Amino acid sequence: MLAFIISLCRALLAGESLADPAVWKNRQQRVNALMVIASVASPLFPRLGLTTDDVLTIVTAVGIIGGVINGYLTVATTDKIGFGGSRGES
Repeated sequence: MLAFIISLCRALLAGESLADPAVWKNRQQRVNALMVIASVASPLFPRLGLTTDDVLTIVTAVGIIGGVINGYLTVATTDKIGFGGSRGES
């Protein structure tokens, strides 16, 4: 488990990426679709007995979690960008 977490963190470094980036990009698109569906479906939530505050909480949580996942996968699926460039870079 620790090795898995280390590999997830290492993928954020410049010059590193997750194995099989295409699979992760497809997962990234599913997360994006979920965020859109939650936003579009939000007017239907009150019909399920949810208050406006409940709807805002759900949509905000999906947006925040989705945004973090989206940002992570954008960096982790390419070796072109990342944190901690080599010493000679400005």
